[in-house]
Amino acid sequence: MQTLLPDDGPVKPEAASIFARRILPGMVALLVIALIVAAAALIHIARRIDQDALQQSHFLVGKALQAQHDWMNRSIVDYAFWGDAYVHLNRQVDLDWAYTQANLGPSLYKDFDYEVVLVISPAGDTAYSVVRGELQTIDGFEFLHGLPQLLARAREAVEEESGVSALLWADGQPALVAAAALSTGGTDIEEDEGPASILLFVDLLDAERLAEIGEQYSIEHLRLAPDSTPTDDPRIERPLENGSTIQLTWTPAQPGRLLLWVTLPILAAVALGLGLLAWLLIRHALRSLHLLDISYARLAASRSALAESEERFRDVAEAASDWIWETDAQARLTFLSNRFRQITGHESSQWLGRPLLELLISDSAALQNWLQAPQVAPLRSSYRAADGCERFCRLAARAIHQDDKLVGYRGTASDITEETKAQARVQYLSQHDALTGLPNRSRLRDYLDQNLAALRSGSALTLLYIDLDRFKPVNDTLGHAAGDEVLIGVASRLRQHTRDGDLVARLGGDEFVVALHRMSEDTDIDRLCNRIIEAISAPFVYEDQQINIGASIGVALAPDDANQANELLRCADIALYQAKDAGRGTWRAYGREMDQRLHERLQREEALRVAIAEQQLEVYYQPRYLSQGMQIIGAEALVRWNHPERGLLLPEQFIPLAEETGLIIPLGRWVLHQACSQATRWPGDTVVSVNLSPLQLHDDRLLDEIAQALGENDLPGKRLELEVTESALLRETQGTLDQLKRIKALGVHLAVDDFGTGYSSLTSLRHYPFDVIKIDNSFVAGIGQSMEDHSIVRALIELGRGLQMRVTAEGVETEEQLRLLKDDGCTEVQGFHMSHPMPADELQRLLSQLPARD
Repeated sequence: MQTLLPDDGPVKPEAASIFARRILPGMVALLVIALIVAAAALIHIARRIDQDALQQSHFLVGKALQAQHDWMNRSIVDYAFWGDAYVHLNRQVDLDWAYTQANLGPSLYKDFDYEVVLVISPAGDTAYSVVRGELQTIDGFEFLHGLPQLLARAREAVEEESGVSALLWADGQPALVAAAALSTGGTDIEEDEGPASILLFVDLLDAERLAEIGEQYSIEHLRLAPDSTPTDDPRIERPLENGSTIQLTWTPAQPGRLLLWVTLPILAAVALGLGLLAWLLIRHALRSLHLLDISYARLAASRSALAESEERFRDVAEAASDWIWETDAQARLTFLSNRFRQITGHESSQWLGRPLLELLISDSAALQNWLQAPQVAPLRSSYRAADGCERFCRLAARAIHQDDKLVGYRGTASDITEETKAQARVQYLSQHDALTGLPNRSRLRDYLDQNLAALRSGSALTLLYIDLDRFKPVNDTLGHAAGDEVLIGVASRLRQHTRDGDLVARLGGDEFVVALHRMSEDTDIDRLCNRIIEAISAPFVYEDQQINIGASIGVALAPDDANQANELLRCADIALYQAKDAGRGTWRAYGREMDQRLHERLQREEALRVAIAEQQLEVYYQPRYLSQGMQIIGAEALVRWNHPERGLLLPEQFIPLAEETGLIIPLGRWVLHQACSQATRWPGDTVVSVNLSPLQLHDDRLLDEIAQALGENDLPGKRLELEVTESALLRETQGTLDQLKRIKALGVHLAVDDFGTGYSSLTSLRHYPFDVIKIDNSFVAGIGQSMEDHSIVRALIELGRGLQMRVTAEGVETEEQLRLLKDDGCTEVQGFHMSHPMPADELQRLLSQLPARD
């Protein structure tokens, strides 16, 4: 600083000379070096950009070709694994269906640019060919080089339900060819014996097509690489199916070179400008040296003010770190930091001089007490931002004293709006269902507790407990997304049928509760329940598919039925159970007798569970006879319950309960093992028949249980016959058919029980592997008095004969019925006329007294 003259004096010659001799050359040299380094870096970057662009174009070319492979693989699978295509193209090509009806004809060329479509028969003949949308006769093996290898891979790929694609020479040019063996696509269409025909799509890669594929991935002029291609042009090699290769080339982008052409002139101009700017700056620097003394003087003058400011802000920083405020002793704002405007949107100048209370939404006395407290704790408050929205903040403050006198307050305000909203959201979610937005079980409990405690004399609270019918199949077949849409729709419909002040809640799963005030009359409840059931039964639509469900409702009233939340919910749940037991799609009101019925049912269920565990059950057997000669050929296993109090119970007294509770699975398993064990002591090839419940058909362990029962007792599979009711087959699908086929593979015989009562179609019956038809006793009972029943029985016997199945008539109780059945050609009979069901030891004695059958 000693080189400066007074403010209005010139620069000393020594300072200017030192600057010119030492500093100026260094600055110029530094500038030149910087420009040279910048130019070198730019050239290096340009080369790297070109290299990266070339690598990217290599990747994109490969990606473009692979994308065509993937697209044609998906396209060929869509057509080849199509049941209709299998029917009309395999073995014998239906030209009318394929070409005239445009199922596999001109549209493939028009819509997908497949120049050639071929169908190759198992014998190697080209059974069908369409060239550029026109039906033509060509030899696929002459047209496509390397076709045999592709066909072999296509036949292997059918096991994985996929197609294959490859590059082949076609008509002197490369072509992308996709192939897939025709398949039924998982439909019920019966497959032909032997290998299937193969469908091929051909995309000729001529110059125009290659350029089009390249344009899709920003590759310029993608083409075949001739031998004369310069060596510096990029190439990519792709194998052909016959073992040879082709090479593709393209015009690579050179963004780095373009960058140099654009930036080097600019860099030169910048260098020139910097030189001029440096000259001007040097002149300005020489003139500004004398101003440094003035700057130092001003700096010294401001140090005192800076120290005071640092002390103020140090105190504030100890309290908080958001926008900073300061007031006088009357709490009028005297200072607001810049963050105040950024957070609140208000200008600081609009609030200086105004009381802090006007900014905050708070009580004046409470704010004053807070400021005057010896230990000022943080205060949560809110204010109105400039955009009109209410925001929340946490205030921290400290009193300002000078000479032991209060002169004001200073502090910080931390914005906690998002934190407050998050806490409110957590509170909301703790009380509401996340999917439907309805109050959840916790909110319902609070609501019931409050309203039940506040019930006055003569007032009532009605509770509807709603459970959706047929909802589980929606999740199982359409997925949980569809189930969620249905639940949201149910919630909306329930809101539409309730009033303000009523509560609609979701307990979880498919259970909802509606709490109603001012509704206790039976007619009003009946009207509302029927409207809710009707509303929920209306179809829902998900992805253009109709979904139909239903609802059952249980109703309980407070204080008549209960005056506690848990008890009221329990009463409504019991009523709901009665509604479902009555056939679903209806409602029931709680009554005291329901508790007794439920209690009795639970007792029966527990008693049955104990009976299975303690083997209070016994298997009886009813013999089955050949109608000609009346020889016993088998016996049906019928379970009995030796109840310790009620005596011997027949199946109709406890089997329905076992079906409802799922106990039919362990019960049926026990009967199966008992029957197989006792049948081993019967003479010859006498067959034992065991009934299968529909629930057992869904048991994953059923097949293993049957195999185990046969293996443990060394009983041949042909001596076991499993009976399935016809009505159970009506509700089943492909899974049931597959299960029955696996059982049949064990050598076990299968019988349709109660035939004629389920209205199954003849077509479905033909697909099931049954050996025996058992005519229901309801038809047999009337054949002596009703011509209609007699005609039905005759028709069923003829049906069995036509399907090459044995026919057993159940429930034969008179000599006349037996005679008519013999005359009609019924092969086997069973009923009280011949023998009642008997214990295993009695049947064994009966069988031992009979002469051996030939």
